[in-house]
Amino acid sequence: MGDHDVVSAEPAADDPAGVPLSGSPETSDGTAEEPSAASPAVPVVADAGAGPVAGRREPARMPVPPLLADLAGWGWRLLLLAVCGWAFLRVAQRLYLVSLPIAASLLLTALLSPAVSALRRLGLPRALATAATVLGMLVGIIGLLIWVVERAIAEAPTLSSELSSAVQELPISNAALGRLREQFVAYLQSGSGSLAGGVITGLTTGAEVLTGVLLTLLLTIILLVDGEGMWAWLLARMPEGARPRALRAGLPAWKRLSGWMRGTVLIAAFHSAVVSVTLVVLGVPLVAPLTVLVFLGSFIPLVGAVVAGALATLVAFASQGITAAIVFVVVLLIDNQVEAHVLQPFLVGRYVRLHPFVVAVVITAGALLGGLAGALLAVPFTAALYAALTNLPDPVPPPHRTHRLPRPPGSRTPRPS
Repeated sequence: MGDHDVVSAEPAADDPAGVPLSGSPETSDGTAEEPSAASPAVPVVADAGAGPVAGRREPARMPVPPLLADLAGWGWRLLLLAVCGWAFLRVAQRLYLVSLPIAASLLLTALLSPAVSALRRLGLPRALATAATVLGMLVGIIGLLIWVVERAIAEAPTLSSELSSAVQELPISNAALGRLREQFVAYLQSGSGSLAGGVITGLTTGAEVLTGVLLTLLLTIILLVDGEGMWAWLLARMPEGARPRALRAGLPAWKRLSGWMRGTVLIAAFHSAVVSVTLVVLGVPLVAPLTVLVFLGSFIPLVGAVVAGALATLVAFASQGITAAIVFVVVLLIDNQVEAHVLQPFLVGRYVRLHPFVVAVVITAGALLGGLAGALLAVPFTAALYAALTNLPDPVPPPHRTHRLPRPPGSRTPRPS
């Protein structure tokens, strides 16, 4: 072969197939030859069964902003809670003859439990203490109702004559009064055909009220006698890991409910005392019914006392004139200021820690959903639910702080050099 270089026919040791490992050809001095710019790139055809080609990117997706992700998470959770709450309220409305006695028995148990505890500390058994407390409550309520009915029957004729005199003094012509009377008589005559239906409806309502009262009384007795045992049984049925949370949520909720009930009873008694004394001084009839009405109206925050006071003001105007009505309104304003700045913060404010805006919304929603009963029960049970949800999460441990060891007596702190 002469001067020509001898080319070995053996394959390169780097690659058994004889192909250099590098992607570019080598020159005689062993360096890689740069690919020519003019030579076209050879397309690489991927095998159909070899899967996706390495290096191929998926189509870019728009990233979800963190705020939108958080709002979406909160949104579907709140929507689920709203649906569950709506379903619970619908069931409670359908079973109102059961749900209302249960709620009333819880409130009565919260009110009467201190009396039962006091009798037990005197040495009475729980059953006897409960019986004495419940019987005392029933005797007090029945006696009050009898007194109110007797006074209303005795003073109704006087109020009727005084009301007629007050209406005649109003700036209304006799023709207008005659038209109003004719319209009222026509309304009564138009509904005379449904008298039997009205009687049946009244009997049905009376039976439902009696059933609800008896069920409330029975549930109250059961809760006073064995309420602690029922709570212990319920805790024992829960998983072991959920019991501490149930205790943290249940006890503050019960304290909130009990505090609201006791504080509201004291505030209602204060309103009733002020109204009764004022009506007696002014010589207004129907003092007993109006006092009871003010007492019951005090259980509806923001609006109950106002409505009852307005009715008492009308009675004072009808019986004693405009001067007595103005005096009564001034007394009511002072009474409301004392309640707002003295009684509410100390008696109810430390238990019902709800903003007045929340209270107004809750009362309105309760009235729309459950009428008068919903307005009565909205605030205490909302406060109890808020207390339970606040104490339900696990407590956050306090931050760790390093504690220095006590120095021996007589030692000095070394000064920095």
